[in-house]
Parts: sequence; structure tokens; C-alpha cells
Amino acid sequence: MDPVLRGIVKYGLWAVAAILGGYLFFRFLLPCLAPFCLAFLTAALCEPVVRLLTDRLHLRRGVASALCVLVVLSSLLGFFMLVVVRLIDEALGLITELPRLASGLPQILSRVEGALRHAMDSAPQGVRDYMDEALLAISERAAQLPAALSQWALGKLSRAAAGAPATLLFLATFAIGSFFISAGFPAILAFLRRQIPTGARVTAGNIKRDLLDGLGRWLRAELTLMAITFAILTAAFTLLHVEYAVVIALITALIDALPVFGSGVVLLPWAGAAVISGSPGRALTLVLTWLVATLSRSCLEPKLIGDQFGVSPAAALLAMYAGFRLTGVIGMVLFPFILMMLNEMNTKGYVKLWK
Repeated sequence: MDPVLRGIVKYGLWAVAAILGGYLFFRFLLPCLAPFCLAFLTAALCEPVVRLLTDRLHLRRGVASALCVLVVLSSLLGFFMLVVVRLIDEALGLITELPRLASGLPQILSRVEGALRHAMDSAPQGVRDYMDEALLAISERAAQLPAALSQWALGKLSRAAAGAPATLLFLATFAIGSFFISAGFPAILAFLRRQIPTGARVTAGNIKRDLLDGLGRWLRAELTLMAITFAILTAAFTLLHVEYAVVIALITALIDALPVFGSGVVLLPWAGAAVISGSPGRALTLVLTWLVATLSRSCLEPKLIGDQFGVSPAAALLAMYAGFRLTGVIGMVLFPFILMMLNEMNTKGYVKLWK
């Protein structure tokens, strides 16, 4: 067989095996192993403190593990309780303010309907009939919206109540597993290491170090893009005399960095509200700000990522486009990152994908 064809077949089989193995792992194994994986991570985080307590204070390992796990789990529980209490408090405050916030809604809807009616009056008869039917359908859907929202909320609550026993079992397994794994952490770690050949263990350690280094460089590139977006938004919000311009710009920049979202999630609805409220100049400025921020990120992201990882901007752009076409917006972030990691592993000689 031709060496090139043999290589293509070999890597194709490896890719199929990796995809199949990943599917089986995430579909069947991970749901069973998830609490124990979290427990292992918790035990690993506690291990330096456990060793300190056993070496310096001469506590028994079981006692030291119990203390550390108890502190960690109590801290997590307290944090989530504070978050839940804050969310409930915010929700109650929003419910209290809803009548005041909704007091201007009829005027806004009336203004929107008047604008639509005015546009319909100047349209041809066929278009006017179509727009009339569309407006009627929208009004009917709007009338059905509260019932649909109530049904959706009840469905979510019923599913949450049905899943409560499984959630409690997961948390109990995680808590107990954290203690048992922490108490026997050295023996468990030694057992896991014995299952890996010495050469593979050294290679795995090198890959881990290089991947963490690559992740750090990727984060630097993303933080640079976020800082540029933040500067653009701060300048625009200051020009518009927006209150708390820096805070709103920071929140918008954080949202822009998320894979599924973008600055348009904040700026475009804001621009729409400005048009409805009679501020077309503000709306235009917000739309232009969104365009500048989006174009700046789209143009600079391939260059910054390529500089950090030795990948050409064209290759990074190709990965972004392919990721978007195959998996949507998440792929725009995931595929360039995968390309960077593959390039890093190919450069270090762990795999031979290209010359």
C-alpha cells in the first residue's frame, strides 16, 4: 500500500476510534463517574493542606482529610446558598417592581402599533393585507404569551422536582467520595500511575505541561481581544453620557467573549429600545459601536491567535469559519482552539499530522 494512503487510513481509523470512544465515554461512562471525578478533583485540591496537617500537626490522615473536605464542602455550600438567596431576593424585587416597569408598556406598544399602521397605510393593497394578517397573528401570539410562559415555568419546576432525588444522590455521593478518596489519595494516585507505562507517563506529563502552556497563551489572546472590545465600548458609552459606562462596558465585553453570545446581545436590543423611545441618534451610535466592536474582534482574532501559537491567520480564520459552519457559534471558539492544540502537539513531536 502506498505510504501516503496508509497514513491516511491509519489516522482515519484513529479519528473514528477517538470519536466513537468519546461518544461512549460521554454517553455512558461520564454520568456514572461524574461525582467521583469531582470528588477526585476535590481531594487533589485538599491534598497539600492534608499533607501539611499530617506532617506538621501529626494528625491522622483520616481526620485531616475529613477536616479539609468539610471546610471545602461547607464553603461551596455557603457560596451557593448566598447565590440562591441573592437570586431569590433579586427575583422578589423584580416582581415588586414589575407594575412600575410595565406601566409604560402600553404607550410603547401603542406607539409601535401606530408606526406599523402608518407604514401599512402607505403600502400597496396586497402588501397591506399581508401586513394586516401578520400584525393580527402577532397580537394573538402576544395574548397567548403569558399562558405559554406559565406552562413553560410549570414544566421546568416539575422537571426540577422530579430530578431532586437524583440530584441529592449525586451530591451525597460526591461528598462521601471526596472524603474516601482524600483519605486514600496517595494509594489511589500510586495505583493509577502503576497502570500507565513509564514512557507513556513521561509523555503524558509533557503533553499536560505543553497543553497548559498553550491554554495560557490562548487566554492571553482572548483577554487582549476583550480589552480592545472594552475600550471601544467605554469610549462609545462615555460619548453617549451613559451612567455607569465603565461597568456596563465591562459586562458587555464579558458577554462578547462568550461563545454563544456577543456584544450584539446587549447593544442591538438597546438600539431598538432607543428607536422606540424616540432617540434615533443614540440607536445609530449603538449600532455603529456594535459594528466596530464586531469587526475589530473578527479581524484581530485570527492574527492574535496565530501569533500566540505559530498558526497562520489564514489557518485560524479557516478553523473559525469551519467551526461556525459545522457546529455554530461555539465552533468558532472551539475549532481554532483544537487547531492550536494539534499544532502544538505536532510541533512538539507527540503526533505527526503534517510536516
